[in-house]
Amino acid sequence: MTGKLIKSIYIPVFIMFFLACKNKVETTSGKKAAITVETTLVQQSDIKEYLTFNGVSKYQKKENIRANVTGYISRMNFKIGDRINKGQLFASVRTKEQDALKDAVKIDSSLSKFISPIVIRSNVSGVISELKITSNDYIAEGDILASVVQPKSLVIQVNVPYEYEDYVSIGTLCEIVLQNEETIIAKITGSLPTIDPVAQAQIFLIALPDTDLPENLNVQVRTVYREAVNALSIPNSALQTNELLTEYWVMKVVQDSLAIKQKVIPMLRNDSLVQIAPGLLKVNDIIITEGAYQMQDSTIVSKSN
Repeated sequence: MTGKLIKSIYIPVFIMFFLACKNKVETTSGKKAAITVETTLVQQSDIKEYLTFNGVSKYQKKENIRANVTGYISRMNFKIGDRINKGQLFASVRTKEQDALKDAVKIDSSLSKFISPIVIRSNVSGVISELKITSNDYIAEGDILASVVQPKSLVIQVNVPYEYEDYVSIGTLCEIVLQNEETIIAKITGSLPTIDPVAQAQIFLIALPDTDLPENLNVQVRTVYREAVNALSIPNSALQTNELLTEYWVMKVVQDSLAIKQKVIPMLRNDSLVQIAPGLLKVNDIIITEGAYQMQDSTIVSKSN
């Protein structure tokens, strides 16, 4: 009788213990692991939004060295890229008449003064950008022998769509961004009084007399479009949006491990920061910068930094 009583008590206790263990295993296995993310703090920053235009380097002053006589080049020691000064000997020329006098000089030495090469001098100082002759080439009077550019006349030509005429004018401060990411700070110094009929863009000029750049170099020119001081700002990487770009949000971390969806209204934006309209976000709030793509609201996260 006692054994049956013990047995009847033991079975329900065992069943309760088994069910408790099962529930514990199911609860443990059903718990999702935290998603590791990178975070940062909402800050106040000065933000500038830029207008970016295409530009190209040009030399405004170019001069040609021309032949002053017909004949053959007997001497020419310059090459493209060489500097030449005004009045400097550029080339020597011998004429057909001088060649014919060589035999006559053997008879009459007084004719030797007429067979000296005729010199061509540069009429400008600068750098030789184009060379059209070599030694022994035949040239005619008036032919262009070389082109010389003046480095001090270097400008950047900027194509500005006419819709932005209120934001770009002579004296506007700008940044010239080269292909090697070097930046030159300069000002708009001039403009051409015509509009491209196809692109509807006006050419503005930025003089760079002390800058050594090659001609026809493509650059980007940036000028401030709008700016805000002490703006509530977040990194670009923290901002998310829907496919229609009609709704924006960030994933805000609360209670140290819970990510919640926080709607925001973006305003000014540059390469790294976005200004956020004042609302539910405040300075020093924790937001996710990496790992939040397609994350659901109220997700458990683990901060890696």
